Amino acid sequence: MSGLLGRVGAFFFEAAESPARPPRAPAPEADVAPIHAAVLGAPASVLPVAAACAGELRARAKAAAALICIWRPAGVMAPATSPESEPEAPAAQSPAGATTPGARRLAARLVARDLTATACGRLAWLALDCDPAAAAGQFRRCMAAAGAPLVLAVAGPRPKPFEPLLADLDLCIAVLPAEIDPALRELAVASLPAREHAVVSPLPPGPPRWAAMAGLARLRSLPEGGP
Repeated sequence: MSGLLGRVGAFFFEAAESPARPPRAPAPEADVAPIHAAVLGAPASVLPVAAACAGELRARAKAAAALICIWRPAGVMAPATSPESEPEAPAAQSPAGATTPGARRLAARLVARDLTATACGRLAWLALDCDPAAAAGQFRRCMAAAGAPLVLAVAGPRPKPFEPLLADLDLCIAVLPAEIDPALRELAVASLPAREHAVVSPLPPGPPRWAAMAGLARLRSLPEGGP
């Protein structure tokens, strides 16, 4: 038995006289500025795409988490939650399940600045004021405080007070059905004010949307030459 224990011990543990391994040098952090983007579309489809966009920007920046700020016009209710429909964004508290330390730190940083945020998966979420002017001010505060990739999800027709804000962003994405008339698609792209533009289709219901909402999916179709 002692011989067996010795062999097992040799497999799992180094001998005491073995030289200690030199500690690994920490990987240098990427010197990549956080990307600020906006995703615009109908309330029923914009949030999962915004979450997938945040996941892609987080990965490209090698950041621990990303932030999504949601704006809905007054009177527009959040979609109902069901396995067949769009999952709701976390609002008041983190849901049960895995939430990364990076997302928790990001949410806590915003909460410390009186910006009500919550963490879910690899993302932090913040619901903006229904009033467009107040929402624009909140979003600019988030830009200054987040220190992470940030996505503004505009769930409805974009209001006029958002125009200067959108013009300052790195990327604007329009969420449009794949079968939309090409002329309407071109018109939508031409009206986007950010430096880079993209048009994507809504994510299919079910697992793709749920994965996106947890920050586990990436919108890999974003322009490579931009962010």
